[in-house]
Amino acid sequence: MNLETAITIHNLLFTFMGLFHEKYLLRLRQESQELNFRPGFKKNHMKILNTLYQNDRITLTEIGKMLDIEKGSLTTLIDQLEKEDFVLRLNDPLDRRKSLICLSQHGREEMDRITYFCVAKVDELLLSFSSEEIQQFITSLQNVVGFMKKLDD
Repeated sequence: MNLETAITIHNLLFTFMGLFHEKYLLRLRQESQELNFRPGFKKNHMKILNTLYQNDRITLTEIGKMLDIEKGSLTTLIDQLEKEDFVLRLNDPLDRRKSLICLSQHGREEMDRITYFCVAKVDELLLSFSSEEIQQFITSLQNVVGFMKKLDD
């Protein structure tokens, strides 16, 4: 790969991240009053809950890498979520020094409710697109996710 291609990929990734936050996450957060979610919860709380919703049981280190949150801040956020009965800390059967974090039953129920809200918003956002455009978008996202998973850690 040449430098020009690397620059193009870099610019597209950051453009995508900006657009994703502006066009999707920000809209969801602005409209989330309908959810009657916990006052005082920050966007990082929601990012953690979404990450746990997508992953069964993961370590603090894995969550921190996925969300780019420092360990000290992450521990505080997890403590808050645990206190509100959204997450559980479990012993890692393979390493007693580690804890695994997962959604509690209450956390899973809340995330089911939030996901339903988000899915309805996605449906609204895509009303003006044809089914062919939507399928092309899905395929593109699947390709991007698959490619990103192949990158070395």
